[in-house]
Amino acid sequence: MANQDNSRRDFFKKTAAASVGLALSPGLLSASEPQNKKSPIPAIQPEWRNKQSGAHYRMLGKTGMMVSELVVGTYPYKNESFYPVLDYGIERGVNYLDTAAAYTQGQVESNLGNYIAQKGIREKIFLSTKLSHYGGYLHSVLRDIDKGLPQGKKDALRKKADQMIEYRGVLKPGYHMDFWDGQSKQVFEAYYYHVLKQEYGFKSEWKSKIKKHTYGLLESGLKRLKTDYVDVLHCPHGIAMPEMMDDEVLKELFSEFKQKGLIRASAVSFHNDVAGNLSKAIEVGYYDATMFAYNIANHAALENLIYKAKEAGLGMVAMKVARLLWMEDQPEWKNEDSWRLKKLNTTLPDPSLSKFAKSYLWALQNANLSCCVAQMETVEMFADNIKIMGKKAETLTV
Repeated sequence: MANQDNSRRDFFKKTAAASVGLALSPGLLSASEPQNKKSPIPAIQPEWRNKQSGAHYRMLGKTGMMVSELVVGTYPYKNESFYPVLDYGIERGVNYLDTAAAYTQGQVESNLGNYIAQKGIREKIFLSTKLSHYGGYLHSVLRDIDKGLPQGKKDALRKKADQMIEYRGVLKPGYHMDFWDGQSKQVFEAYYYHVLKQEYGFKSEWKSKIKKHTYGLLESGLKRLKTDYVDVLHCPHGIAMPEMMDDEVLKELFSEFKQKGLIRASAVSFHNDVAGNLSKAIEVGYYDATMFAYNIANHAALENLIYKAKEAGLGMVAMKVARLLWMEDQPEWKNEDSWRLKKLNTTLPDPSLSKFAKSYLWALQNANLSCCVAQMETVEMFADNIKIMGKKAETLTV
């Protein structure tokens, strides 16, 4: 196994350099060329894992990874009771597992690592995780500055941050949606530390500290997952504002991680200001994939950007696709008479499908998406959802 791991990592190191050109945004690629000449887009060789008859797959952007249209979100998968659920999905061609360091404080990563090792399926699936504590560490560094400020200065910075939030409309009802308690707090915190950093600058000694800390986060995650690499690494996890992607340190880290064979693709996830963050992910050019909230309630703000992201080679994983239908803490979204559910049932009137399966079917009608992540906690939930893979919905006649 050790020889296989070493040879696989050496392969990733060699291919990382060859893929640097693909990691640049189209704007950067064309900047060095004559304005009247366009470079041909290189053909991307598809990479298949766990390909099964009856399952359907799409390419994850420029990575070439052919991922199943539905992939597994593992937030509750903290013990062996979920192994039969994973068995069921993998036996039917699902080939992508998504997790994060923050899920039960690393317990989910450890449980998945045990499962993958026991089943011997590491090369059968694409594995994705998130460095959940990267953004928090940045804020802890900035907190040292904040502690020494007089209250009047803090109040002035808070006012400036709040004005930015108001001006951008990132918390506007109908655009912003809280998927869990405290989600909006992330926005206020991110904007405050952003204006603090603008005011006092980025200290040179921070860079080595941040890089060392981030390497530690990744190494800990790999140890829990019992693997020497992940296919997709999300960082930051749950980004709150676009400027958090103007990150020289993070750009360097992704490049180093790829060169060392620790990761294969760079990614970012976000629930807040989805349109603003997706636009920024396209602009910065160092991400290979994104994961963002996309559902029948917020899609109008995203469709054009999703097309642009596809043109730029970004893989796109839609999350929170069915979340609005079962949020216990917000019963109005569970209401059978809610406009969201009415819109879904009007768009997809098929009575044989559950409202959850309809949500994923609806999202997958967008051919520019790579896949949807679904938190399927039982075999029954899995069976209900995966039957919509590859299914085409009829266009409604009005």
